[in-house]
Amino acid sequence: MAMIDELARNFAAADIEGKKIPLATLETKGLIPDSFEQSMDAQRAFVAAIGKSVDGWKLAIRPDGTAIAAPMVDCYSVTDDKLATFPAKGIEGLEVEICVTLASDIPASGDTPLTRDDILGFIDKVYLGAELLGYRLVEKNQVPFPLFLADRLANQGFVIGPQIDATVIDNFARESAPFSQLTITEGTTTLFDAKVKHPNIDPLAPLVAFANAPLNKGGMLNRGQVITTGSLCGAIPTALTALTAIDLASVGSFVLKTKH
Repeated sequence: MAMIDELARNFAAADIEGKKIPLATLETKGLIPDSFEQSMDAQRAFVAAIGKSVDGWKLAIRPDGTAIAAPMVDCYSVTDDKLATFPAKGIEGLEVEICVTLASDIPASGDTPLTRDDILGFIDKVYLGAELLGYRLVEKNQVPFPLFLADRLANQGFVIGPQIDATVIDNFARESAPFSQLTITEGTTTLFDAKVKHPNIDPLAPLVAFANAPLNKGGMLNRGQVITTGSLCGAIPTALTALTAIDLASVGSFVLKTKH
């Protein structure tokens, strides 16, 4: 655990000081995780070292089918006028996503797999959301994947946007949504304007997969947390220096505003 704690201290210092760590520095110190278990231990120590709590989880399925998770901190919600305001520090990118909140804790993976219908029973509400990206590594995500996972998959924060109709999830899963045009504008600049789909087709697929994965040891996916499972637009580089409007046609819209 000494290596895990030292890696977490390096990440925490970079996060607090607004600096980035070169991969070579961590390699020289022998601080590269060699398993996803070590990565997730480092995540937990990282969050503890910066004195924050886990507000939610970013879930994904690797190309080999392995389900992984990264804790999200600094989650913000839109106001009644669909505006979210948050600090600009450390923001380097944006992803627009479909997310859910949990009505109850999801237990550790067990001998009997949870089905998609089982998972639906744990979900409270469905929202349009935006992940705020920020890297603690000079090379960003161009590092050994376990190290990128330890860096919380570049999570810098998350915005819980407007609540949307729960049928949106099934529409995406069936690829039958007639409302898949996503437009993102930052000031007068269009960052993205195209039809979209979820990278796993079904927005619930990563949640089902991680709930049943060995890495889900319980005490992780908890009531009230927000769960997000993949970008509809990929990672868009931006520091959000101007008002940023997000509109998923016929689904929902909201605006992001940073403060300095």
